[in-house]
Amino acid sequence: MPVSLAHVGQHLLAPRTLLRRRPVQIAIGVAAVATILAIVLAPETTPSTWDWVRILLIGLLGTGSVLMFVAAQPPAADAVERRARLLIAAALVTLALAINLTFTLGTALIFSIGFTVVVLIATENRDHRIPRLISGALIAGIPFWVWSALQAWTWGLLLLIPLAAIGVISDGHMRAAVASPEDADSLLTPRAHRLACWLGIFGSALIALVAGLLSDAANGVVALGAVGAIVLVGLEAGTPLSAAPGARTSLALAEAALLWVAICWIVSL
Repeated sequence: MPVSLAHVGQHLLAPRTLLRRRPVQIAIGVAAVATILAIVLAPETTPSTWDWVRILLIGLLGTGSVLMFVAAQPPAADAVERRARLLIAAALVTLALAINLTFTLGTALIFSIGFTVVVLIATENRDHRIPRLISGALIAGIPFWVWSALQAWTWGLLLLIPLAAIGVISDGHMRAAVASPEDADSLLTPRAHRLACWLGIFGSALIALVAGLLSDAANGVVALGAVGAIVLVGLEAGTPLSAAPGARTSLALAEAALLWVAICWIVSL
């Protein structure tokens, strides 16, 4: 038994190398912030301490399971180790689903769909766009799951799907604009990529504004999101891309603008 426990502990620590990677840290940070904001901003409900504990515990179990699935993917991993990691990942996600069922069956279903999407994206490690795709999936999916658990569901959440899609595309354009060296195979110039990102940000703000006018959303908050996006784009437009600090600032401002529009939309519901 001690040997078995030691082996289990060793496998549980297998994903620790993944935690040193910046994309993984960013994804975990996005998930944590999105979960906390979704709980705090859930309309017409006051989450209890037990709700907080269950949701955060599910988040931890889900994160651990995703990391374990990813840790089991390297080709160099021994077959026995790979099998053990997959079993641990399955046990973690099963426990997470069981806790989800203490809310509603729909909550467990939404969690399972979102979890499957994130795992499929995370284990497809041949595409440089994966960190952006995971972040987009988390930002769009976590409010669905949390608000379903808290029985605060609203159809306005569906707007997060196109906002997340536009965000991933726009972020990709800005990354291409600040890439060094410039991608010789790209059909667009850095300036064109930058303009495409701006159009994506303005498009997100416009979609939110129109949706706000056609629904019961708080139009003042939606308008604040649009104004904030315009201000951030203006700041980004004045940032030179020639130097590395400027490139990082431009990327941060673009991502902040996209995130600001989404947050304001959630708050307006």
